[in-house]
Amino acid sequence: MTELSKRAIRDLDAMTPALRDKAEALIARLEAEPALGKKLKGKLEGKRSIWLGRTHRIIYETDPLVFVLTIPQRRDAYR
Repeated sequence: MTELSKRAIRDLDAMTPALRDKAEALIARLEAEPALGKKLKGKLEGKRSIWLGRTHRIIYETDPLVFVLTIPQRRDAYR
C-alpha cells in the first residue's frame, strides 16, 4: 500500500503532466519493490530516495507501507 504526504501531493500537482505520469508510475512500482531506491544517510537516515528523471527525486519511507514524503527537484532534495 502507498500513501502520499500533503507535500508530495502538492509536488505532484505542480509537475508537468508528463512528469506527473512518470512519478505516479514509479510510485506504483515502489509498492511492489519498496527497496528500489537507495538508503539515505545523515538527517534523512531511515528514508530512501529514487530518481525521477534528471531533475526530481522521490523521497519515501517503508514501514510496512510506502509513505512518499516529498518529490522535490534534485537541487533541493537533500537540504
